[in-house]
Amino acid sequence: MENTTAMRIVPLAAVLLIAHSATAQALDRAIREGNAAYKKGDQDAAIRSYSKALADQRGVFNLGNAHYRQDSLTDAQRDFEAASTLAKSPGEQARAFHNLGNSRMLQKQWQEAVNAYKQALRRAPGDEDTRYNLAYAQKKLQEEQQKQKQQQQNKDQQKQQQDQQKQDQQQQDQQKQQDQQAKQQEQKQPGQISKQDAERMLEAMQQQEKAAQKEVQKNIRVRPKEPIEQDW
Repeated sequence: MENTTAMRIVPLAAVLLIAHSATAQALDRAIREGNAAYKKGDQDAAIRSYSKALADQRGVFNLGNAHYRQDSLTDAQRDFEAASTLAKSPGEQARAFHNLGNSRMLQKQWQEAVNAYKQALRRAPGDEDTRYNLAYAQKKLQEEQQKQKQQQQNKDQQKQQQDQQKQDQQQQDQQKQQDQQAKQQEQKQPGQISKQDAERMLEAMQQQEKAAQKEVQKNIRVRPKEPIEQDW
């Protein structure tokens, strides 16, 4: 009974080994075909071949390169992120993060590019290309932050000016409304005169009175009165 069980297990293990070997060969063949098409510049054919080898980190990484060559940066970004997860060695991870940083940088995603390059340098500290790209991405990130800060300051200043203009307009409208109300009040009370009109009328009356006095003084004759002598 024990020998029969052993005889059944051995063929099963052999079948699994053969299946695994066949799968590995199929992946290798797809990657080789993809590499050949990639070198010829036929990225569409390369993508078709690499897409058959997604179970292999090499296939996923190379698929990202093909998408990168086609400027399909969103697809390339996705592929390199997946490749960094499937990678089994620090070197493979570093290459995936480096290319991920490149994809991010071409999309002007500076902060994400900086993060990817830092991940690559943690796994390959001596990679000068990654270090150079990191410095460049950090510079562009700083420029973008300064630009955004200036834009925000301009926006705040513009808002302050608009608020001030609105406040001035409100004050003008309020003053205009008060003037209209005062005018309407004067129209409702015709018997009343303004202070300015009263002053003008008073001045005119004073002028008329002075003129009248001058006329009187001009026409009368003033004789000096002699002292009265009484006859006692």
